[in-house]
Amino acid sequence: MKAAAGIIETCELAEDGWSVGMSPASGALLWCAYEQSEILRPTKLYRDWRNEPFGLSYFPLAPYSNRIRDGRFDFDGKTVSIRPNAVGHEHPLHGVAWRADWSVVAQSRSSVKLRYGHEGSDAWPWAFSLFQDIGIEKGALKISLSMRNEARTRMPAGLGFHPYFSGPATARLKFSAAGYWRPDEDGLPAEKRDAAGEYDFSAGRALAGVAMDQCFTGWRGPALIEWTDRPFGVEVGANPSMAFAVVYVSEKENCFCFEPVSHMNDAVNWAARRADTGLRVLAPGEEWTATMMLRATKTGGDKK
Repeated sequence: MKAAAGIIETCELAEDGWSVGMSPASGALLWCAYEQSEILRPTKLYRDWRNEPFGLSYFPLAPYSNRIRDGRFDFDGKTVSIRPNAVGHEHPLHGVAWRADWSVVAQSRSSVKLRYGHEGSDAWPWAFSLFQDIGIEKGALKISLSMRNEARTRMPAGLGFHPYFSGPATARLKFSAAGYWRPDEDGLPAEKRDAAGEYDFSAGRALAGVAMDQCFTGWRGPALIEWTDRPFGVEVGANPSMAFAVVYVSEKENCFCFEPVSHMNDAVNWAARRADTGLRVLAPGEEWTATMMLRATKTGGDKK
């Protein structure tokens, strides 16, 4: 797909009531519906959407999640510098996979396997390969990321999933977590606190009127999303390495995010001070796989 030519190549995965639209070259989802009702916010196909992909329905996070303060951190005795990668954002964010050019390895009616190969650059100095498997299996949408360190040295690593769910005004979110990181004015971690009060979602919380952008720690999945105007909810699950979750809610943008991720925000800078950041280190040739599942659950609908 070449956005400059005005061509958007898409494919649809369909099975068991699911309809999932993809841009294979972007490694991203353009829509996601179940029984003809949307789950993820449909993609906003504005003119430069390929270069500024915040309007997508979903994109992958690799080799790190969220922000790196000032694009600098120390690792194995060296200072690493990462250039900013999004207009209007001082700190680089979301890694490199969300802005990458992907190639199709295999494709069927209900699944697609994609590959992205990263060479060391000022966006991330280590080379790595990344496979993304997106498919509908046993009634659920499953997305897996497999990252392999192709560099000759150790590499800090993180993986995550960034879906934009639709309809926060009618949504209710339920999940359990041990704590959260209070962000500073730049949206970067400042202080770890218990998940209490307005940050306690263990009994479920309506998202109407909520504005939030927080990284939760000690997530014990799954998370459950229900809407009052839809006859189903969605269970969000992930494998145990995804022990963190970023929750973003914006009624203005008519979306909210529940992002299973492997580490806290800015983990590369906090790892020297704490052992609970979730940051991984991959040896040369080492591979790591993370998975997110979305499963529709019947709720009866029309709850008021």
